[in-house]
Formats: sequence, C-alpha cells, structure tokens
Amino acid sequence: MATQPQSSSRRMAHPYLIASPKPPALPILLRIHALIAQNKPNSQKPKTNATSYSERSYTNISLRTTRKNKPNQTQLVLATSCLLTPRTAETRILTDGPRRLQKTILERQYPMYKKIIHLTLLLAACSLPARANDYLNAEYGQLLEASTAKVALWWASSGWKISPEKPLPKPKSRAIAIRTARNEVEAAQLVIRPTLPVKSLTVSATALKGPAATVIPARNIEILEVRYVNITRPTDKTSVLGPWPDPLPPLKAPIDIEANKNKPFWIRVKAPRAAAAGIYTGTITLSGKNYKAEVALSVEVYDFTLPDKMTCTTAFGFSPGNVFRYQKLTKPEDKRKVLDKYWASFSDHHISPYDPAPLDRIKVTWPVVKPPVFDKYANWQGLRIVGNESHSGNGCLLIYDDDIKSNTTVSYKPLIEIPSAGLDVRFWYRTAIPGHRFAIALNHYDKDRNWMSGNNNDMTVKGSGKWQLFDAQVKDFPKNAVYVRPNVRATIWTDAGEQIGLVWFDEVSMKDAGSGKELLAGGDFDIEKRTELVAPAEKLKVKFDFSAWDKAMAKAVDHYKFNSFRLTIPGLGGGTFHAISQPSLLGFAEDDPEYPLMLESYCTQLEEHFARRNLLDQAYVYWFDEPSPDQYAFVMNGFEKLKRYCPRIPRMLTEQPEPQLAGGPNIYCVISNLYRPDAAEKRRAYGDKFWWYVCTGPKAPYCTLFIDHPGTEMRLWLWQSWQRNIEGILVWQSNYWTSSTAYPDKPQNPYADPMGWTSGYSTPKGEKRPWGNGDGRFIYPPVAAADAQPAEPVLDGPVDSIRWEMLRDGIEDYEYLAILKRLLKAKNANLSAAQRNQYAALLEVPEEITKNMTAFTKDPAPIEARRDQIARAIAKVSRL
Repeated sequence: MATQPQSSSRRMAHPYLIASPKPPALPILLRIHALIAQNKPNSQKPKTNATSYSERSYTNISLRTTRKNKPNQTQLVLATSCLLTPRTAETRILTDGPRRLQKTILERQYPMYKKIIHLTLLLAACSLPARANDYLNAEYGQLLEASTAKVALWWASSGWKISPEKPLPKPKSRAIAIRTARNEVEAAQLVIRPTLPVKSLTVSATALKGPAATVIPARNIEILEVRYVNITRPTDKTSVLGPWPDPLPPLKAPIDIEANKNKPFWIRVKAPRAAAAGIYTGTITLSGKNYKAEVALSVEVYDFTLPDKMTCTTAFGFSPGNVFRYQKLTKPEDKRKVLDKYWASFSDHHISPYDPAPLDRIKVTWPVVKPPVFDKYANWQGLRIVGNESHSGNGCLLIYDDDIKSNTTVSYKPLIEIPSAGLDVRFWYRTAIPGHRFAIALNHYDKDRNWMSGNNNDMTVKGSGKWQLFDAQVKDFPKNAVYVRPNVRATIWTDAGEQIGLVWFDEVSMKDAGSGKELLAGGDFDIEKRTELVAPAEKLKVKFDFSAWDKAMAKAVDHYKFNSFRLTIPGLGGGTFHAISQPSLLGFAEDDPEYPLMLESYCTQLEEHFARRNLLDQAYVYWFDEPSPDQYAFVMNGFEKLKRYCPRIPRMLTEQPEPQLAGGPNIYCVISNLYRPDAAEKRRAYGDKFWWYVCTGPKAPYCTLFIDHPGTEMRLWLWQSWQRNIEGILVWQSNYWTSSTAYPDKPQNPYADPMGWTSGYSTPKGEKRPWGNGDGRFIYPPVAAADAQPAEPVLDGPVDSIRWEMLRDGIEDYEYLAILKRLLKAKNANLSAAQRNQYAALLEVPEEITKNMTAFTKDPAPIEARRDQIARAIAKVSRL
C-alpha cells in the first residue's frame, strides 16, 4: 500500500506480503484459523485503484512465500493444490497481509476448518492478548492542583490515547509540563472529568512569561478538542471495540462535557525562534456555566533551535480531489486558499506530500505525431503480443487470466466458412506451470451468421510448462453450421470464471483440410519493428513550460520546507503486483523508433531543469508499486531507461532489495516488517538509500498507523528508522476519507466510520473489505464537511489527528539525533574522549524504547526521557 501509482492514483499506497508472528502458546491449528478469519473476506490494498491489465513481461515464475524465502511444506502443498497465477504461483498463503489471496483450498475449506477447531478456539481464548484493554487502562497522568471532588482535572503526555473510562491518576502535580526546542511544537493533554455535566465550557490560554521578561505569545498556544471515533470492527487481535481518540478539531465554540467521563483537550505550544532558553509559565482557563478553574502551564525551552527542514525524508500521498469534493470547492481561488491551509498542516508536521504543486503542473507540449496504421493483427480481438517469449520468431500471443470472476478470451473476429473437408487446427503453446489445463473453442454459426448456442466445440489441452504442439483435424460440425469462429483461452471455461492461469501461443494456424489453404491471418504473432520515423527527429522533441510549476515549487521548498516530491515519467508504463500497463508514448510502443527519441527529450530536459533549480536531491521517480518477482524484469526494463536518460534523478521502488533488482532503484522503500539489515547493507555499499513504509500492513505486533493502537507507535517508528539507518518514510495516503468501492453511492464520513476500506484490486462495488482503522487517513476534513454534503463551500483547513501529531514528534526526535550526530562530528576536536563516548552513547536507541521491531514501549515516558537527555547534550555540545 505503499501508494497508488499515478496511472490509477493506495496507497495508495494502500498489496503487501506480511506475516505476523504466531501468538505465543497457540497451536498451529489455532494460528491457521486466525489467519483464515483475518483473510475472509479477501483483504487487499489500495493503495491502489489498479489499472487495467496489459501485457506483462513473464520471464520467471516462482513461488512467493510469506517471507520471500524457501516455502515450507504446508505452503507448497497448498500452493500446488491451487490453480496459481503466473504472478506465481503466488497465492500468498498463510499471511496476515493485504495482498490479494486467490481462491485457495484453505479458503474453500474454511467452513470445515472452522468446525474442526471451534472447540480449540474456545479453550485457547484465554491466551489471546488483551493488550489494547491493558493499554487503555494503564496508570499514567497527574492530578492538577485545581482538581476538586466535583470536577477532576488532570494532565498526561501527548503520547497516550486516553479512553473516556480510564480511572483518575493518583500522582499529583502543580502544572502541565512541556519541554521543547526553539522553533518546535510540543503538546500535552489536559483532561476534565466532572461528576455532573458541565455546560458551555471554553478553554483558553494566557501568554507564557519567561526569563528576562521574554514571552511566548498566547497566539503560539493552540487548544484543540480531542474527539473520539467509534471502533466497531477491530483492526487486528490487539484492538478492542469502542471509542478511541484521534481527531483534533479546533475548539471554536463552547462545548458541553458529559459527567463521569474523561474529556481531553490538546494543548499545543510552539516556541518562537527568538525565545530565550528557560522556563515559561502561564495559565489555562476553563470556564463554563457555574464552573471556572485555572490550571498552571509550564514550558521549558531548550537552548537550541530546530531547523525548518528535517533530515528524515518524508513522502505522503494526498488527494486534492477529496478535499475539493468534501468541502464543495469549485472556484480556483477557493481551491488554492484551502490547499494552502492543508500545506500549512503538512509543513507544521514536517510531512512532504507526493505532489506539492497539484494545481500548477508542468506544461508539456508533445509532438503532433501518430503511429502508422498497422493492421496485420486487426482480425484478432483481445490480442496481447509479447516479445520476451516465443516458439519461433520474435513474438507470441500471451493470454493471462487473473480475474476470478470472468473468462479471458482471445477471438478471431471474422467468421470462417467451414470447408467441406474440415479444418486442420495447429498451434504451439506453453503453460506457465506444468499440469495446467486450458481450452480452445470453435463457436458455430448458421447461414445467417447467428451463433448456435450450445453447439461449441470445446477442446481441453493440458500443458507441461514447455513448448508443445497441438495438431488436430476437425471434421464433425453441428447440423446447419456454416461458419466457425476460433476462441483461445488461458483456462478452462466455467460459468463463474473462477479459473486463473497463463498460456503463451505461437504459430496459430487453421487450414482447409482439403486444399491446405490458410484461413487465419496474423497467427505468427511476430513483432515487426519499424526503423523509419513517422517524422524527422527534430520534430519529435518535447517542449516544456515550467513557469507555474517553478513558482509553486519555490513556495513548497522555501516556505513550506518540504524535502521531497514525486516525479511521474510518462511512457514507462507502470502498475502494481495486481496489474500493469506497458511502455507507450503517444501510442508508440517502446520498440518503435520514435519512442526513445521522445523519452530522451523529455527526461534530459527535466533533469537539466531540476539541476538548475537545485531540486535533484529532492526529486524521486516512483513509477511502479510493489512488484511481484515475475515482474522484476519488467521493472528493470523501466529502470534501465531512467538510468540511460536521466541518471541523476533518484529512482525509488517500494520493494525490498533482491538480486534481480540490483542496479535498478537507488532508493529502496521497504514495507517495515520486511526490512532486513543484512540485505540493506549490501546495497548501501553501492550507494543505495533506504526508506520504508507502513499501510494496511504490517499489523500487530509491529509499529502501525492504526487508530486502535497505542499512541507511541507512529513516534516509535522514527526511532526504529534511526536505529536502522533508514533515511525516509512513506505512507500511501494521508486523506483517504472514503472508499468508492465500499461507499459507491455517497462518500464515507470518516468521523462516523473510521475504517479504511479497500478500493480497487477488482473489489466489487459495495463490498466492504477492511484495510484497518485509519489506514491512509492522518488528517480529517473539517467537521462542517464531514459527510461531503456541506450547504456551501467550507474554506477551513484540515483537522489534525493524534497520529499526525505523533509523526511530527517522531520526526523531530529523529532530528534531535541527527543534530547531535552532526555536532559531535563538528566539535570532535573540542571534546575529551570521555565526552565523546558519553554523547555518542546517546545516539544509540535504548531497549526500553524499542528492543526490536516488535518489542517497544507503549508508555511515552522512556521516549521523552531520552529526548530530554539528547536535548541537553545538544545544548552543551553546541556551546563548546
């Protein structure tokens, strides 16, 4: 779910091969049941509304297992028991991940498995983790001096998700305490819990007075409401149903507070660049009908300044269309005004959108040329010719059926009159896997050219996985049949169309058995390459107008401080593991002589412009998403073009390093649970960089992006990034507010339904397949536009979320570490050996924060303590 490719726009993002560890003390049978339950109905990822399938480059067919390693016996048995796609035989069995599961024996026998182990589940239920309940009821927070028996007031770190029912804390404190660097935003939570309802409550802040009469103005203190969303379907086994805090709408008007429940408020403070180091104090005032209280607020400002632009690269998907749709924006000036407010939120959280200039695209003028008419294969319907496989010549017909709800068929359109001596039918074929069965059919028509239903001649063929010859004489035809039409399929035909498979065909022939006359045209499927251009080479150059884009990008880089942007290079093709499109420019295929001239013109000019604007290091080409092993050759074909025509523009791929990909991408963006340090270090030796991403997977026990998970996870993800020398993070989407598949008639209200539902991947309209609560959604539409049905345009910016805030804190933590590392290098000569060792030790991530990818703190206290140590070290070393 890395992200949605440009051609379809996770995600999205949103498609992952993910295996969660087996729960402790559970037998394997119980684990299988849990996996079956998690995968019914099928779970996929958007990340993507996949494009329609075009030809794929099938060069190797391999079994892809849950961890891309040697398959175990269970997987082999299950895989070979199914009709596998050439995308592998890759039924991705026994995974918790969102990649599409084809119909497996495991799925078909689900009712049987369910009955067999129902008793086992009941007996073992007590061993299932109840971590979410434990987390929501953990002991933390401090009672404030203004708290009374009638109205309790307490505060807690921003890293906790506070449930409405959590008991009051016992420790006490005088004030809410926040620590921050200059030019940094930090927050804490103030919680009110009255024994009787409080009506029309307002919350406001005074300016904070600091050392030497310096002040943090009241405008630098924001008070947001912490709202809850109702989780009705848990993301995974660690979650619980009920209200979870996430949206943080601005507190614009008085609100009523329910009795005997916690109501948190988000107190967010930004320390100015000019603030002196030291302690600042002020007051938070709560005022309602018959109630008033004042709470002390203390903010310590560290003696260093956080930079505007972060070291950790960020790349997040964003849909302007969702904003315009939900907020009813049609006027260009309204769109720009609101988009600026969204970019301000991105900037405040140090998040870079894929495309910072969606309203100011690069204008491209393409040559006015068209491919010449070439009708050798015009008589074939559904034809896909590939050049990477053939029995003879340089091409063959590929038929690939990966749709479990239809039968993929290639037909010869003209009706062929049946010769009196019958037909000689002959062709060469190769199935993707041994033992695969497919069918050819002769449809019969009467003298009026009407199809004779129920009179097809269906011939089933079994392949060995190698090229074989089919040779048959057909002499028996239905009574009154005058014409015949041949049809070729990759599978056996069924009413439901559930069969899947892949077959190559070559030298397809149908002759008059009497005269030997060939009755089919174009059955050799050879690719005839042209060498003559349709226009002179100088007429094939691309022209650019960067003026509007340059202006928008200057604002994105200089004002919003975004540190990356995604490039789309036309003509490469693209897609995902689910579906791909072949390389093409203006209808010219990559083998046409015009194609390389136009692609080179486009890429070289783009690269030169970026170099002049000092944007090369921030650009990245992200043209293919999460390839499967059989697509690696196709992907490498695209990367070779990029290396040839724009070698200085970084090339990113959402995939882990594999030998077949070596030398292609120079940024690997790996789904977090598949990151392997040993494989990464081998590629780093060649100068490659590493990012990683999360989306609908992984799920527990990894750090995730889900609402119904502990608050520390998104922040911890950045500590794990630093720990592994990961230089960038990516999420497929940030405002995935609705699924057009799950909600085909009207948009989803993300406040009322927090689930991220599947879109694309051949998911039927109206079907709800969960990706996870909050997947692809870190910001919300304004409350007035929650249901996408406002009475008039809503010109507000986004509503932040707790997870959005935790990302910011994690990115800033990463920056603390990066600042200290740079300082130690710059000040090395001024440090004693003992100081070097003391400060260098702070660059290591302690186990109490995160021991490994699945063992980490749910309590923010260890993170905050380490951050405080690093901050004080930065201040000391910077003064040396």
